[in-house]
Amino acid sequence: MGFHFRKSFKIFSFLKFNKNKKGGSISVDGPKIAGKKVKVTVNNKKKATVSLQGTGISYDTDLGGKKKTGKK
Repeated sequence: MGFHFRKSFKIFSFLKFNKNKKGGSISVDGPKIAGKKVKVTVNNKKKATVSLQGTGISYDTDLGGKKKTGKK
């Protein structure tokens, strides 16, 4: 036995916090477009995703930060 946390917490009806061993993410439900909900997710890997739920359509982008390069 031990102390455990739930994997996701719904803060408001549109805001959700997800937690796992390596970090977490925050998801925000946006407006509906053509009857499908838009969802924006930002995670600890400096990556953002915008998706149209139920369609398989999404867009990922890096939010910046240092990029790893090869050995010198």
